Amino acid sequence: MYTPGRKFFRVYFGCLVLFSAAGCVMQPEIRQSGAAWVPSPNFDERRPNFVIIHGTTSDTVDHALRTLTDPERKVSAHYLIGRDGAVIQLVDERMRAWHAGASRWGMLSDLNSASIGIELEYPAAPASPPWPQVQLDAAVAHVRGLVQIYQVPRANMLRHAEVDPKNRSDPRSFPWQDFVARVYHGIDDALADTLRNAAWNAGGIPFNREAAFPRYAREHGLGNPETPEFDFGIAGQQYRGQGFSRGIIYARVGEWGDIREVIW
Repeated sequence: MYTPGRKFFRVYFGCLVLFSAAGCVMQPEIRQSGAAWVPSPNFDERRPNFVIIHGTTSDTVDHALRTLTDPERKVSAHYLIGRDGAVIQLVDERMRAWHAGASRWGMLSDLNSASIGIELEYPAAPASPPWPQVQLDAAVAHVRGLVQIYQVPRANMLRHAEVDPKNRSDPRSFPWQDFVARVYHGIDDALADTLRNAAWNAGGIPFNREAAFPRYAREHGLGNPETPEFDFGIAGQQYRGQGFSRGIIYARVGEWGDIREVIW
């Protein structure tokens, strides 16, 4: 069993005074017997990596709220979005809401611990009215904000029916593809640019999406960059070039609209 030494305790208790004064140290709510409690300030709150969209199967927001706040029902969500576009928060995002139930996605069997649950007001079957545009717009705006805060990838935006297909079919009649496209509009581009920049820099080649050479290479399928940009001159003219997997492109300096290519 681990037993800290005397020197550790001198440093530890000095730090403990500082941490306690700052409100950083607290006794754990769950402790394992036989374990010494030596708190560290190096931790943070859970960071959800999934967003799961639900349909309430409730006639009204009030009905849904009664269900989601009833201690006997043991079900909740982080947010409820009404057909009028009103957004209601029920559970702190840092906490684990009870919305996904007996869910599974890949090897993950506890989606509640890794996700934010969004309930959208919608009646139970067989009713199947069109989704109000104001509700869809509110949901897109709200979920888009969450996706950006928590860096949730597109592949981790899921419907309740996808994580519990045997028991759930919600959200029904929902324009899923359009919804996801609107949520991630522009975000995927930012991710791709960041990834390209990181990959190019790893090879010692600066990346600029709007620069003429990488744009030309992307549009003409020339593959990956093999060299940084380089300058050369011939017949009194100054040129700049760059090598890519399937060819070398070049242009006279300043004439970036007239790019040409040659094979290796």
